[in-house]
Amino acid sequence: MKIFVGFGYNDRDRWVPDYVFAIISAFGDEVVTGEELQGDQITDAVKHKIKQSNAFMGFATRRKRISEGRWTTHRWVTDEMALALAQGLLVVEVREQGVDEQGGILGDRHRISYEEKQRDKCLVELVKTVGKWHKGNRVKLQLLPDEYAHEIFPLLRKPDLSCCYRLLIDGSEVKEISTNIVPIKGGLFIEARNVPRDALIQVHVRHQGDSWLSSFEGIDSIGIRLQKG
Repeated sequence: MKIFVGFGYNDRDRWVPDYVFAIISAFGDEVVTGEELQGDQITDAVKHKIKQSNAFMGFATRRKRISEGRWTTHRWVTDEMALALAQGLLVVEVREQGVDEQGGILGDRHRISYEEKQRDKCLVELVKTVGKWHKGNRVKLQLLPDEYAHEIFPLLRKPDLSCCYRLLIDGSEVKEISTNIVPIKGGLFIEARNVPRDALIQVHVRHQGDSWLSSFEGIDSIGIRLQKG
């Protein structure tokens, strides 16, 4: 799983790469950041990294003091979180006590409270969160190559278009599970749910007499390649 981490690039938030990155790595996941591309506005390169990720952790920590007991947070973190929500990623927000609500961040997201003097409690909750993500692991895959995606795109509204995926777990095939094809900027994507880390996945798209079928591929792939039969 690729987990994008949005946080403040300063000494006060150094605990995020020191401790949170270690938690993510301990689960066997990949840490993704925009640290080398930092700025108040997220760049196209950071947007691309988020879109290619499976989950997002946003650390809304204190930045500038507004008034007694109230602070702003990092604008790029809230923007990154909004993009992650729009992309349908798994999202958790870590919000430090006293940080203004900011307004405008809507959607289905889990929130963890953070107090600097009780950091251990926040870290425990993050471990629980990543553990839950793995139990109900969702995998987002882009349908490739583009030429077949272009053939399928005009069929998305057709009632007789179907898309299913099959999992191969420990050498045993699991029955087909239906899913939807979703057009997102950059291509067509499907989402598979409750996928074990070591599973292989096969995607099958059907429309009348046409069929697009992939081989079984690892879930760490960003895209899955179809062959037309």
